[in-house]
Amino acid sequence: MPQSHFLIEAFDLEQWCPVLQAMLPVDDPEALRAILAGVADDDPELEKTYFLDDEELAAIVATFNVSFDAAQLDSKDLEISLFRWRSSDRTPYLTHTGYELPLLLEGRKKLARMSGLYPPMAFEGEDRFELWVTKGVLHREEVNEPFDQPVQTSHGQTYLGQRIVYYTPKGEEWRIRASKLIWDASGKSGGWNECFERLEGMLFGYEDWQNDWWITRGITGGGFDGLSCCCMVTAGGLAWIEAAGFRALPPIDGPTLAIMMHDWENEADQYAAMLGDPESVAVARFNMLGRDFMNFWTSQRGGPWHLPAVRIAEFNRFLRGSVEIVARRDDAATNVRSARP
Repeated sequence: MPQSHFLIEAFDLEQWCPVLQAMLPVDDPEALRAILAGVADDDPELEKTYFLDDEELAAIVATFNVSFDAAQLDSKDLEISLFRWRSSDRTPYLTHTGYELPLLLEGRKKLARMSGLYPPMAFEGEDRFELWVTKGVLHREEVNEPFDQPVQTSHGQTYLGQRIVYYTPKGEEWRIRASKLIWDASGKSGGWNECFERLEGMLFGYEDWQNDWWITRGITGGGFDGLSCCCMVTAGGLAWIEAAGFRALPPIDGPTLAIMMHDWENEADQYAAMLGDPESVAVARFNMLGRDFMNFWTSQRGGPWHLPAVRIAEFNRFLRGSVEIVARRDDAATNVRSARP
């Protein structure tokens, strides 16, 4: 379907999952932008998520002739949003992302792994999961992985480490131990691959045919290490990456971070060109699954892609494995030398 399709979604804050969606084709993006009344002026491709009030929702339903009636729902606490639909979202089964809580309660999902940087010491919606932990329906385990030293962003936010919270239905606690072993094994055996992906899918509770489809897509899409990308790094950014244990890209002072697809055949020339920037002291390489990459851009082709500074923290959530420093500017000469952490 064309990329000019959007979804209106009703998100139930009590059940903590979407409960109603409607797709609408948009031939005139400016008509949609006008309804959003100025909040989308800095979003030329309408890539962001927009939360709608009653007036905006009514205008979109009338203008684009879409059927969306949240009043038919029993939900009492709804949040209505609008966002662009992507062809990468076309999966022949319900993916667990965004539906973790109800699927855990139904027993269809056997394990949830929620991760993010801290502080804060809570992810959005965590209180809804905790309610079922206190009722004895779900089991919970938390793992905190502190950085070697605190990391501060250009916006003044300080992060102390990474936080992972696991949930399982009661009786399925063994899956948490198995998940930890899988991630540990992947780090000691050359990285993530389709075998680890299948094992993780089985732990999550996906059916065999769903894992088959997902793995076939992963193999044809370039493997489970994902797309190999790179970016230039300033002296401050390099220090930040090292302090963060090579687990994330650094915050930046400029408006955007230029991301390029790694050129395996001409990497030396690519590194040299990137180090030609006077502010660049190193080149960082990292991997991301294609499906996650598409959350930020409409295409994997072309490039460079310009990642807004405010989305770097979000981008980091989807990195696969470590960030590698693959080239540095030699202080004593202009030659490029390879380097790995």
